[in-house]
Amino acid sequence: MPLLRALFASLAVVLVGCSGSPAQPEGEGPLDEALGQEALGDAGTPDAGDSLAGLTHIATAEYQLFYLVDGRVLGLGSNRAGQLGVGHSNPYNQVPPVDIALPQGLRFKDVAGGGFQSVALDTLGRVWTFGQNLYGQRGDGTTNDQPNRATTPNNGQPYLVLTDSTGETFDNVIKVRSALLFNMALKADGSFWVWGMSGTAIGNTLGIAGDGNTAPRNITRPTKVPLPQGVRITTFTTNDTSIFALDDTGKAWAWGGSAAAETLGTGRFNDYARPNPLSIPTRVKELAAGGSRWAVALDEAGDLWGWGLQGTFLGLGPPAGGWYPVATPRKLSFPEFGSRKITHVTANGHATHVILDDGSLWGWGDSAMGEVGNGVMLDFATYHTPYQWDWSNYQKMVFRPVQVAPGVTFKALHNTAQSFYGYATATDGTLYSWGRNKTGVLGNGVLPTGDVAGRPDSWNVATATPVPAHRLTVGIPTPSK
Repeated sequence: MPLLRALFASLAVVLVGCSGSPAQPEGEGPLDEALGQEALGDAGTPDAGDSLAGLTHIATAEYQLFYLVDGRVLGLGSNRAGQLGVGHSNPYNQVPPVDIALPQGLRFKDVAGGGFQSVALDTLGRVWTFGQNLYGQRGDGTTNDQPNRATTPNNGQPYLVLTDSTGETFDNVIKVRSALLFNMALKADGSFWVWGMSGTAIGNTLGIAGDGNTAPRNITRPTKVPLPQGVRITTFTTNDTSIFALDDTGKAWAWGGSAAAETLGTGRFNDYARPNPLSIPTRVKELAAGGSRWAVALDEAGDLWGWGLQGTFLGLGPPAGGWYPVATPRKLSFPEFGSRKITHVTANGHATHVILDDGSLWGWGDSAMGEVGNGVMLDFATYHTPYQWDWSNYQKMVFRPVQVAPGVTFKALHNTAQSFYGYATATDGTLYSWGRNKTGVLGNGVLPTGDVAGRPDSWNVATATPVPAHRLTVGIPTPSK
């Protein structure tokens, strides 16, 4: 791997520090406790808190990615809709990572990316948004969208969310998260807030406000989700369309997603517009949701529970007469793990990953773009031009768990339902990434160029591989083969 060796040889200790970058050709098509990794968004996995040049959080999204380093937010990947927050919304791919255009001297404790929008949380408990605003994701009371421009105003200028839907100051936030077309925030008092699309433009996010309203609408300012009396949320996650949360008793709740009833996991198909508890008899410590097809919960005993529209993504094996819809949580069995227990779980758009109590990393799911990380993906060189893959199911399915990066022990996962790639931290502090690299988000120095990919898997990495990540200082323009 001469490219990777060259990149590591060129690393500098000092991070790249600029507030923006000139427009470059973009390589993507149109439409992927203590604060830390995925104590909030991706299944509640505690962040490693690694001493890797101050890195405390990795936030994956479909086209963009963020590293939180010493309170600074560094962005990598696509700026197609201004979602990198670099001060403009000119479309280009950013490699290596750069500081986003946030006020100097301000420090941040959380950041998240979704579809074409992103959200950051400063240490004062205030929320900043940047990127697409077609559906109110900005939280400024409008749906004014200003993409593809450098002049003011534009989507790439971070916006401080001043007030909620009632006109009150919006602060005291401790965690943020971004879904495909909406944003979420958790306050210190355990209250939960949402804004963005509640409709059917892409997917079906009806019911995300949890207030019983099933009419399509754009929620343009943070709106408080009505929870049953006494319920206090401590962590949460999302897939493309629904919200999953844990309260301080270890009970899991779900709402939103309209007709995706099996994916919601409550078993009450028509009751999606209000938070409902999931039927898991044990205390849950982590939640993870994959794309819009399945979700899993990890209990304190180290057992995994799963549900979804396509149960085959739960490791149930090849489909036999259907997709195995599982409407309510089912305890899953993995003989491959022997007597080992699961300690952490995350999911990306196509795959689930777990770390066992011996530090081994395992994954399963659709690996068409290398999302599992075990060296398996489609070969687009064998497809007719233009390539024919259409996100269909089971083209390169890994139905049962396989070990990823054998011989390496891991301590943290950094994946979200909006990403089609993965990140994990090894116990020695090394970062590994794998999967789809269409916009350079793997942190390996590859800068994809060209808007139409003749062979998109030429950017992808099917095997979990060590990467410089936030310490990367160079980007090598790389056209599709």
